[in-house]
Amino acid sequence: MPTGDVPLLERLAQLPAVPVSDVQALLEALERPNLDPILGPLFGTDDDGEPTVNPLVPAVLQLFQSREHLTCYAALLEGLTGIWNAAVRAAVVARLRAAGLPQDDLLLKLQALSPTLGFASENDRESAREWLADPFTQDALLVQQCIVRLLLALRGMAEARAQTLTQASEG
Repeated sequence: MPTGDVPLLERLAQLPAVPVSDVQALLEALERPNLDPILGPLFGTDDDGEPTVNPLVPAVLQLFQSREHLTCYAALLEGLTGIWNAAVRAAVVARLRAAGLPQDDLLLKLQALSPTLGFASENDRESAREWLADPFTQDALLVQQCIVRLLLALRGMAEARAQTLTQASEG
């Protein structure tokens, strides 16, 4: 099968593992991250022309640093999974509400339908309360965090692939 026919995630999985710790070094090496086509939207300038960064970027980088063995590919999959779960949860909740399910029964029904849609573990009780209070904001924040994770991981993998391609063309 030609490379172009292999699904993207399979091609990415075949790349050498890139530690997420490499993403921090990549960001530091970028002279003007706001001009990077992938990461640029995460950076900007304030009204005074001073550089700014999306507040989720430091939070995601801190998460990356706390997970020593995490690879960019695994972070990419985690980001996609979080976005997928939020999308499915939104669709299911819309259907349950349209069917007249009371707010108090939402989490119970979500947990019964799928453990990834509800908040099944004991540690998730506070998250469940926050989510029930404002599901839109909670899932929107999750999706934004997952997009930042996905973009950082994808850019880290792309940098490693670029290095491999340019070394191969030099040799």
